Formats: sequence, C-alpha cells, structure tokens
Amino acid sequence: MAAPNPPPPLPAAHAVPSHLVGNTAAPTLPELHQRARVILSFWAVVLFLGLPLWYTTTSIYRAPLPLPHMKAWSEGKQCKIEFPLLVDVVAGSSWGSSPGLEVADLIRNVQLHLDDAREGKTGGGHLRLRLAEEPSSGACPYSSRELASWEGEAADGSDEGVGGESVAAVLRLLPGVPGSAEHNHSLQPSQRTIDLYYASTYNPASSASLASLSSYAANMLQEVFREEEQMVRYFLEKAASSSGEGNGSREGMQQQPGDVDMSRKIARMIRYSSRYHITFSLFTASAIPSSWDIIPAIETYLTPLLAALSPISNFTVESQVQFYASFSPTIRPLRNEELNAWALTKDDLSNFINSAEWPLTSVKCDPTINFIIYIPDRSFSPLIIPESTGGGNAWLLPQWGGVAILNPKTEVEGNATVVHDPPTHLTLDDLKPSLDIFATQLLALLGTPSASSSVSSSLPIRIDSLTRQRTAETLLSASTTLGSLARLVHALPSIAIPTTVSTSVSKTITALERSCAELKRGRFNRALKEGRVAAEEAEKAFFERTMVALVYFPDEHKVAVYLPLLGPVGVPLMMGAGKALWAWLKYRRNAAAVGAVKKGI
Repeated sequence: MAAPNPPPPLPAAHAVPSHLVGNTAAPTLPELHQRARVILSFWAVVLFLGLPLWYTTTSIYRAPLPLPHMKAWSEGKQCKIEFPLLVDVVAGSSWGSSPGLEVADLIRNVQLHLDDAREGKTGGGHLRLRLAEEPSSGACPYSSRELASWEGEAADGSDEGVGGESVAAVLRLLPGVPGSAEHNHSLQPSQRTIDLYYASTYNPASSASLASLSSYAANMLQEVFREEEQMVRYFLEKAASSSGEGNGSREGMQQQPGDVDMSRKIARMIRYSSRYHITFSLFTASAIPSSWDIIPAIETYLTPLLAALSPISNFTVESQVQFYASFSPTIRPLRNEELNAWALTKDDLSNFINSAEWPLTSVKCDPTINFIIYIPDRSFSPLIIPESTGGGNAWLLPQWGGVAILNPKTEVEGNATVVHDPPTHLTLDDLKPSLDIFATQLLALLGTPSASSSVSSSLPIRIDSLTRQRTAETLLSASTTLGSLARLVHALPSIAIPTTVSTSVSKTITALERSCAELKRGRFNRALKEGRVAAEEAEKAFFERTMVALVYFPDEHKVAVYLPLLGPVGVPLMMGAGKALWAWLKYRRNAAAVGAVKKGI
C-alpha cells in the first residue's frame, strides 16, 4: 500500500516565523502554572514567615518614657526653685519684750522692705519673718527639741523647727549700749542666732525711727543670705543655658553690687557627691617625724564639723605617712634674707605636689579630697609663703585639696637662725593649726558661703545655706539630665530603651516631686535627700550601658550587616520570579502568533 502523500507546504505568506520555533518544546500552560506556584511558595515563605521572624528577632525594644513630662521638668515648668527662709524674731534676751519696742510693727515694716527688694525676681530663697510666741507666764513654751532647732543644735539631726519648717535664723532684738546712736548686729559663731542691737535713741512712735531700723534689719538679712542667693541664681542660669529653654527663673540674675566672684568660687569647688573620701598625708623630707596623733586629732578637731555636714554628704577618712618625700623638682625656693627664710612664689604653689613620687592616687569610687602636711628639710627651713592672704603657711588647691607646711622650730642666736630637727612625734597640739586650716579649706571646697565678713560668720547658717544650694543643684541637675535623655531618645529612633531606664526615669520624677514639695515646705534636709536620689537615678538612666552601646551605630553599619544575607537569599528569588515572568510573556507571544497563523489559514 502506497504511503499517503505529505500535506502540501504552507504558502510563504502563512509560514510561522522562525524565531518562534525553538530547539526545545515550549512549556505548556499547566507547567507554567506549576512553576508559578513553586516560586510563589518560596516568596510566601519569605514574606509571611521569614520577614516576621526577622522583625521579631531584630526589633529594638523601647520602653515607654513620659517624654512630655521629662521635657517639662528640664524647662522648669514642673517646679520653681523657690523656698522660704524663715526667720524667727525674738524680742530681748529673755522671753520678755524689750522695753520701748513694738515688735509686730517692726516685723511688718521689715517684711515690706524684703518683699520690695524681691519684686520681679523668681527662684531662690524668700525671707519671711515670724514673731516668736510669747509665754503667758515666765516659762518657755517650746520644747527642748524646738529650742535646739532655733539654736542650730538639733539633737536628732532633723531640720524641722517649730511647725515642721526649718528656721534659717533667729533674730534677737536687743537694746544697744546706752547713748548709742547707730544700730549694730553680731552673729553667734556656733548658732543660728543674729543679735540686732538697736540704738538707744530708737523711738517706736516715730515713723522715721521705725523706717531706719526696718531698713537696717532688712539690709542685714539680705547680706547674710546674699551669697546663697547668688549661688542659686548661678545654678538656675546654668540649667537654663544647658537646656536651651527658658526655665522661668532667669529674671533678676544680673550681677548685683557686692556679689562674690562666682567664677572663682565654682572653679574652686569640688564636684558634689553624696560621699567623699578624705586622705590626710604626712610628707616629711627626712625620716622624722615617724608618727603622729592624726586619729585623735581628727576626732577632736574635725569630727564635729563632719557630723554637722553629714546631712549633706558622708565622709570616709584615711591617713598615710611618707618619708624622704621631696617636693616637685621644678620647685626652686628663693632665699628671703629680710625674712630669714626660704620663700615659695605663687607659681610654685600649683606645681608643689610631686605626683611622680607621692602616693596620692586613690582607688576609691568616690571623689577624694587630699590634705597634706609637709615638713621640709632643714636646708630649706623655714619654708614660707610671703604672699599668703588666707592666714597660715598653707594654700588651697582647687577641686583637689590643701597643703600646709609645718616648719621645724627655729631660734635666733645673734645674727644666725638655728633650725632644730623636727620632733619624732607630732602631738595633738602640733597638728591643731593644720587641722583648723584643713577644716576651713574643706568648707571652701564644698562650696560653703565664705566667712570673710562678720555677717556670714555663723557656721550653722553657712551649712544650712550649703544644704539649700546643694538641693537646688541636685534638682536642676536631675531635671537637666531628664531633658537630655528626652532629646536623645527623640533624636535616635533606633536606640534601645530597656526597662531599667523607664524604671529609673519614674524614680527620678517621683523623687523630684517629693524634693520640690519638701523644698517649698522648708524641710531642706529631706529635700536634699530626695534630690540626691533624683540626681543618681537620672544619671543611671542616661548612662545605661545597653543603651549607650547603640548610640553611635550608623545606618552604614546596618547595610554592611544585612547585605551578605540579602544577596544569597534575594538574588535567586528575584531571578526565579523574573524567569517565570519572562516564560509567561513568551508563552503569550507564541500563543498569539499561532492563533494569528491559524486565522490566516
């Protein structure tokens, strides 16, 4: 049987284009659908499993923070640093009134003078006078604890006076010396008492006489607390400039006549801390003295002061002795023939410490205050400081400590000065002058108002002023730190915020609110205690280790980390999707071409 004849070839006009005919068979529609399902399954795994897993494992936890509240504290909107300075007025040396003195009228006039002087100012202390209650009989109406608070000797260490408010000072109105035409006053060195002696010519019935005494009393009280007010103004101004926002307390911060040079005082002060470590060192250029009564000397001359400062800071004390300790080799004492002694210049004082040989490095975490007693060699004795203005052969090193030179005894025999050997043992009496100087230097380093004038010579008043200064400082420091933390969190959205930071911020705000409330009530020791907690918690939150580690992590580092992972995973997925799309388009073109050919036939 003959084979069937093949179909005739298509005309040239109806031939299938050669580019549509491949060496391999084109994928069918079911194959394309299967290939698409495979690729989509890979993409589904990546999108619905891989991406959520990646986001969950790499997301940064940010604990919620009260950012508006934190910014409000830093801008001074939550608490005005204002506090009352209560002055109890007592007429006479006993509980009876002084003759010829209308105390109520005087208090009213003095208060008007104080209010007028404070008008337009915000922040700081507000002097408020209060008449002490008089007993109905000759007995004193106050308990021993209340009187102790008046006199600055509270037995239980509490700062509460009558009515739960601290008494900044007690103003006693006393008649002056008969025949005196001027008012006068004096402060008790160890008490909060100010004795105001009014002139014997004072006439309460005369408005001019009453105005004169009122003006004198108001000016005197302002002068007593002037340095404290200036220090608080400085802290307020510093906080306002640090936050970049007005904190509502910038008014009245201009330099006033009679103000202390605040830049010098701040440069001298040591950084505030709730704990300090004090090191007493005896450096001698020879082998003697070999011992000293430093422990009984500290207990006798310094422990009462440290106890009075305990509400502000706690102190730990240690001592050491170094033999054959020469001062810095750059020091060259000059012979002063007029004084028959060796003299140190001002330039020598700052370079006197021999840091290379003297063991002064502390391993304590708390700030260290160094006090050095130096006994020079006989060849450089006596060693003096001719330009010293602070009294004594000693000087203060800002933010570090103090040095006192203890020269061996000298005798003048004819035209020659004989220098004796130092004693083998320093007794209590030998150490007393140096310890007294160190006590004064310690107060200066801590920032206590100076005692250069008689109006501020009361140690309890100075320590109370230091308490209020440190309270304002801790409040403003904690508030500023909160503001800095809020700005940091806002500027770095990718920074981690652990739960410990949120907890510390909550504790800081709570302590700030308590401190501000206690400050306005006049309970300054409690206010300082809460302010100290606030400052410590704010620093703890700002310098959280897990958070600080990611502060400087730029986006370029993230690209460098993820690019090696995205390449091997992303390229096959993209290429597979592209090939599947190209195969689908190719199938559509082939189908369209075949359909066109069939239509032509």
